[in-house]
Amino acid sequence: MTFLLMIAVGLIGANSLILSPIAAEVAAGLGISNPADVMTAAGAYGAGVAVSAMFLAPLSDRFGADTTLKHALILVTAALGITAAAPNIELLIAGQTLAGVGVGMALPAIYTMAAVIAAPGQEAQTVGKVLTGWTLAMVGGVTFSAYGAELFGWRAVFAILAIAIFSVLVLMYAIRLPEAPRSDRITSPVSAMRVPGITGALFSVGMFSLGFYGIYNYLGTHITESMGRPITDAGLYTLLYGLGFGFAMFFDRYFENIGPRRALAAIFGAVFLLMTGFYHVVDWYLGFAALMFAWGLINHFGLNMTVNRLTRLDPSQRGAIMGLNSSVMYFCVFGATLGYRPLFDNWGLVACIVASAIIAIIGLGETLYARRTAKTAGVTA
Repeated sequence: MTFLLMIAVGLIGANSLILSPIAAEVAAGLGISNPADVMTAAGAYGAGVAVSAMFLAPLSDRFGADTTLKHALILVTAALGITAAAPNIELLIAGQTLAGVGVGMALPAIYTMAAVIAAPGQEAQTVGKVLTGWTLAMVGGVTFSAYGAELFGWRAVFAILAIAIFSVLVLMYAIRLPEAPRSDRITSPVSAMRVPGITGALFSVGMFSLGFYGIYNYLGTHITESMGRPITDAGLYTLLYGLGFGFAMFFDRYFENIGPRRALAAIFGAVFLLMTGFYHVVDWYLGFAALMFAWGLINHFGLNMTVNRLTRLDPSQRGAIMGLNSSVMYFCVFGATLGYRPLFDNWGLVACIVASAIIAIIGLGETLYARRTAKTAGVTA
């Protein structure tokens, strides 16, 4: 069951990554002169995820995460079919927006199901295995899209992805997902925001996401413009990061007996040290590449512990809470791109690294404060 959830994360996560490397092929196929126009669909996808995760993810509390996940995957399958058949940019954007709505419901439901099926005392390991699906999306998805578009065309890439997600959906019906708890109460972003500890937990998610995307979103441009390397060289960075992210799964069990706040304090500290390393090798291609594996390790643990911290708050509102988690993450993608742009334009990636180091310190401060407050209240820190 855990493996099936991991595959689901990998497939739906791949959709958010595959459009960028094949934008030129998509533009040519739709008769568009500027490939950048195609990326409007990626922005629409992100907006769809953020809004859906906030307002529709709470449905899993009422109808069960298992049922919500299945319906969400049906929606994503249909949306990818529309994307594959899109005759113009307008329908491409519509298909990706619809896919975002489906993913906004699916991801929180998957994280909720991971918590449901986890054996007592093995929550971190189970969530970690499910999160490894992002490695499949980043490494396999990007590679598949590039070669698949070249060999079979970009429409085939989205069609194959739709078929793969539909296959996972069929398996979920065949093996019968465990029934997730249902709640009689109506949950919403408002009710979830009243849960004690939610503000600090979401702040931690925001700091982690901003610090990551603020650098990652401009890394490709830094490689080509500042380092003078071909864009294909960025593939090594993605590969090393993905391998580190996946390899970290084997160490998740060591976090089982450590409270998420305590773990996040150490993780934010590790992020700060990593930023210090990035600062000193910012223009050294191989030196920076060597640290990408460590970045993948650290980010795997960070995502695991932020999800772990949130799922412990109120089991009856996990859908709404995990919806807020996804909303914060996707809003941070937008916020990091916008907020870090002046830093990158004026001072390069080194300024982005300094900003992320400062954000890591702020995140560390919040987790230390939250840990002290939790210990005072007699809660596992």
